[in-house]
Amino acid sequence: MTMGGQGWVAGLIGDEQIASQFGDAAQFASFARFEQALIAGLAEVGRIEQPDASRLISLIESFEPDRKKIALAAVRDGVPIPDYVRQLRAHVSGTGSDLIHHGATSQDLLDTATVEALAQITDLLSERLDTLLDNLAALEARDGANTLQAVTRMQPALDFHVGDRLASWRRPLEQLRDRLPDLRHQTEILQFGGAVGNLQALGADAETVANTVAHKLGLRWPGHGWHSARGPFVHYAGWLCELSGALGKIGQDVALMALRGESDIRLSGGGASSAMPHKHNPIAAERLVALARFNATQISAMHQAQIHEMERSGAAWMLEWMVLPQICEATGAGLAAASGLLQSIQRLGTPS
Repeated sequence: MTMGGQGWVAGLIGDEQIASQFGDAAQFASFARFEQALIAGLAEVGRIEQPDASRLISLIESFEPDRKKIALAAVRDGVPIPDYVRQLRAHVSGTGSDLIHHGATSQDLLDTATVEALAQITDLLSERLDTLLDNLAALEARDGANTLQAVTRMQPALDFHVGDRLASWRRPLEQLRDRLPDLRHQTEILQFGGAVGNLQALGADAETVANTVAHKLGLRWPGHGWHSARGPFVHYAGWLCELSGALGKIGQDVALMALRGESDIRLSGGGASSAMPHKHNPIAAERLVALARFNATQISAMHQAQIHEMERSGAAWMLEWMVLPQICEATGAGLAAASGLLQSIQRLGTPS
């Protein structure tokens, strides 16, 4: 699911680079990696001979799923994995082929694909956040000593330096960047629980198989499945929404500064008005505010998606698919827009 969909609105609020991480190509590639890692894990505990495991892993590598058939079947099954596995089993053959998907369930593959998508998105957002902080540092070096009138409770207050306002933009972003290692630790974890969450089909081999799968995928094995405990994704969404809120504050400030006039800010570019040719609307600033407010509404849906009945919920899980990719896209679009906005600032404040 994508944020902007099709048409003119996609360029305003969507992020193709992030949306692609949740696309069919990325997800099916993740499914294949999981199945390959699972075969390696089963070979590790002796349930399949190593030559047979190597052959199966190679066959999985060459598998090209029929995406249209999977899309149709997903409407019936509620998930794409049953038909994916059916097609994969038809593709592979020979000794050990009956162990394809052994001990796993649909949620293991799909949640792990989401985890892998988020890991890629974290890399993208980290790079964009570093760029944004560099842009802020450049503004501070150029205009930080200029004078600006502070505004408290929407009323003129005392004069202070541009650097003081820029610090209120910069510090939350630095704190969010500092929390990235914890974010990765909390979210880059393998989902592996099997049919009812306890890996019972693997018996005493479960821990070794799980650790092997996690190692092959470059993830952490938390020691248990987490089918109905959605904390990792809620934690990730919360970080994203806090980031988009920090960006929204920058956008709100810039929009108000533009209203106050060139003693506060001088911007290049700006959006045109169909009725008033003299206007240069601060579109990038408005986008930051809108995207932040959008994410503020979506985080409540992530908390709704935490509520799973018994060992697994189809409805709560589906809601998560609808919401989490959109939060990711909105945050990514906000970071890109924020860097563009800062680069369009010609001057902040009045030289002392």
